[in-house]
Amino acid sequence: MILKYLYRTANILLWGLLFSSCLGSSQNQLADASRDAQIYAFSMTSSKDSTRALSGTKFTIDQINNKIFNQDSLPYLFHVDSIKLNIVGKSNYALPRVAINLQDNDSTYVWNGKDSVAFNRIKSIETTADDGKTVKLYEFKANIHQQDPYILHWTRITQNHLIAPVDKQKTVLHAGKFVSYYKSGTMIKASTSLASDGKDWAPVTVSGLPATVKMNTILSVTNGSASTVYAHDSDNSVYKSADGLVWSKITSAYPVTTIYGKLPAVSGEFAILTAVMDGETLKFATTQDFTSFTVLNALPADLPVSDFAAVSWENPTVFGAKQILISGGKNKDNTLNNKFWILKEQDGEIAELPIPSTIPMQLSQLFIYDKDPVKIYLMTYETGKNKLYFSENYGSTWVSGGTSQTFPDNFTGRINASVITDNNNFIWIFGGESGTQAQIVDVWRGRLNKLAEGI
Repeated sequence: MILKYLYRTANILLWGLLFSSCLGSSQNQLADASRDAQIYAFSMTSSKDSTRALSGTKFTIDQINNKIFNQDSLPYLFHVDSIKLNIVGKSNYALPRVAINLQDNDSTYVWNGKDSVAFNRIKSIETTADDGKTVKLYEFKANIHQQDPYILHWTRITQNHLIAPVDKQKTVLHAGKFVSYYKSGTMIKASTSLASDGKDWAPVTVSGLPATVKMNTILSVTNGSASTVYAHDSDNSVYKSADGLVWSKITSAYPVTTIYGKLPAVSGEFAILTAVMDGETLKFATTQDFTSFTVLNALPADLPVSDFAAVSWENPTVFGAKQILISGGKNKDNTLNNKFWILKEQDGEIAELPIPSTIPMQLSQLFIYDKDPVKIYLMTYETGKNKLYFSENYGSTWVSGGTSQTFPDNFTGRINASVITDNNNFIWIFGGESGTQAQIVDVWRGRLNKLAEGI
């Protein structure tokens, strides 16, 4: 009997200890959760939002500074009268008490989790944990574009950055500086920007670059951390420079007829796309340094080989979107090209896709600009003025920039200008020449409202 009694007593004590341990663990977990008043997920929707911009907006919850805000601003002049809130605490549980503080008269009311909220009156959100004591106050701010995000604002940075006389010119961005090369009589000269704002310029000495060089072919190409400037001469030779000032002629394996630009290759290897004479046939060829070449397929007869605009385009999210887009220019028989051309690496050759268009593309410029999505821009010259078009589908279709993306009245219409975009979302336009072939030596800078800081 004693053994039986002791056995039962031991079982009771063991179960008591186990129950106490489990109960204590649950109580500790509950205690930890009950003191957590943080918001872990936050979103908004509105039945009045026909654009669905609000439901697609991501709100940042700054737990350290107690702020809730959207980094990407809502559309220009966005407004809805009321919204539905979605506020979630830890582990996807609803917080027991949420109070909404309003802008006017510092009024406050307890939100029941279902009622609509006045969107433009939310000042802060106050949450209370399960313990009824722990409170956290979040300042709320909805960022909305206060200016039309699609308006391009232009500023003339300087009216004369080159020393006359100027016959032809080309500007590149090389090693973090703008370099404007220009033919002056029988010499090639240059000026460089002294700062990133493009206001102050200084003349520099250029050596080794002949006056016969084709000014519109000067190209700065980056491979890894190194950048090299190349220029194509009228005798089908190529010159190079590491610093942009001291040049030397390259001994090439083939006569180079055309330089199309850096090729975003599917293989991932760095390459510059060119056209070379292989015997009696004009062929595509890729090179890394213009000394040796990988010769590919023959050029189509109606592909431009001179005086065209070109831009390299690569979409990292789309495997096949690695290409060069060409507009304007002249074919090898000297006829005008009236198509856009997409060039891309495919199955060890260069595939060409011609795109007919009614847009005037002679003497045009191409450049990459904007984001979400990134676009290809085309700057044309029409009836004495410049006009902007853009494409969101690799150049297949084009849309006019419209009245919000026009040039100022004091912007002289020009051809053969250099257009460069930088890491600060600016478009730079350097010089060019008027319709009467008078050289223009000013510098302009533009930027979309939505890409400007603080908007």
